[in-house]
Amino acid sequence: MERTAREKATHGVLYLGDNFYPKGVRSTTDGQWQHKFERLYSGKYLRGMPFFAVVGNHDAEGSIDAELEYARRRLGSGRWQMDGPAYVRDFGRVQGKILARIVFLDTVALCREPSAQLQYLAQAFAPDGPFVWRIVVGHYGFRSLTNEPYTRKLTLTHLLPQLQALGIDACITANDRFQQVIDRAGEPLHVSANGGGDKAELGLHPENPHTDFVTSRGGFAVVTIDANTLDVELRDPSGAATFRRSRSK
Repeated sequence: MERTAREKATHGVLYLGDNFYPKGVRSTTDGQWQHKFERLYSGKYLRGMPFFAVVGNHDAEGSIDAELEYARRRLGSGRWQMDGPAYVRDFGRVQGKILARIVFLDTVALCREPSAQLQYLAQAFAPDGPFVWRIVVGHYGFRSLTNEPYTRKLTLTHLLPQLQALGIDACITANDRFQQVIDRAGEPLHVSANGGGDKAELGLHPENPHTDFVTSRGGFAVVTIDANTLDVELRDPSGAATFRRSRSK
């Protein structure tokens, strides 16, 4: 990630949940803040960059309030961004419009009781909103090629109609223990980055080779947006590109 940030103009990191494994943090002074975040991303190009974090199920086993407080008080390096369990950030402007509105969701709560966050999502993505790109970021995915029964249970496919009605362009998530891109007509582009899972799921296959890509390798994704194109590039842990897919306006 440090090398990629050096090579490409990078404006922030999407930190996609299960930020502190296995049971979250207990407080803002928990030692995990140092060895699992501050010192882990301490290179020249990442140490001053905002990290936009969301709640994962393992974070929920600890103190979500501590993660929120760490952001609110700008503790440590001040990079940790988490305005609430769910929050909105706007990025860039083009021809009088917001280039990208991103809604960061607490998908753990969304899975348990969807109504409040679906209402929040609908308010953030008003039909007449001046957004070029509409993006949802969370931990649990809305589609998945997983074979694991427990992970399938946590996949929010039943909420896809609400995302389609709001015109969501992309969903970026990381609960699956593998990387995938699912590009189905009429749906958001589904991207699962699997940033740091230590037990990769094996035996994975695309349901449709024309619309799906999946690999058991870990790594991260690079998302590039302009007025016409949303480009997603999957990279392995060394930073080598393994797959690329684009959506156009």
